[in-house]
Amino acid sequence: MRAALTTAFYVAPQEAEEAQRLFDAACRSARLDQDPDLPLVAGRGVPSALVLAREWGMTDLTERLASAIDASYEPTWDNARGEFTWGMGLDEEHPRGQFNAFLATAEAAGPGRWTALSAAPLERCPQVVDVDFPRVALRQADWADSTLRLGLAPLRENPQQRTTFRVIGAAPGSWQIAGPPGSTVERTEHSLVIETPLVSTDLELTPSA
Repeated sequence: MRAALTTAFYVAPQEAEEAQRLFDAACRSARLDQDPDLPLVAGRGVPSALVLAREWGMTDLTERLASAIDASYEPTWDNARGEFTWGMGLDEEHPRGQFNAFLATAEAAGPGRWTALSAAPLERCPQVVDVDFPRVALRQADWADSTLRLGLAPLRENPQQRTTFRVIGAAPGSWQIAGPPGSTVERTEHSLVIETPLVSTDLELTPSA
């Protein structure tokens, strides 16, 4: 019955009521309606259950599953590569891709988000591209009204070096940047080109008045 947790994950965006009935039965069968036995068995079932618990605002279940996952699935930063993965207790050379994909989805999950992906075409929005990963990664990229807020996390900080990336689809016109000294933003025909020192920092991009 544990496999039904993942089945419910796939059904939820199309048939939410059926998915919830299947999910509730699967949770009882897998004993997720109480504190689960630790360590958790590696697989897709519990991560997909966490996605749906967050999708449907099931706070108690979310807290139980998140705590059990942290205790069982070996969340790990690889500082040399700048990557975050879950070992799942499998003692494998490389983290299991599919299992990690479900756990990453659970990290991004929230009320209605999984359903929204199937409800309608996604609204086009500006995108940050050409980031020099793994030399530098983004720990934040979100919009607050017309301001793009970015958090840069270099693998190794070096204020004497610079990194460059682009934003495509931004509103026309001039933009200004707030960040460390030496940060610049240039408007080209198709994008904004951002250049900034290779340091851990926050940037804000806003249209010029």
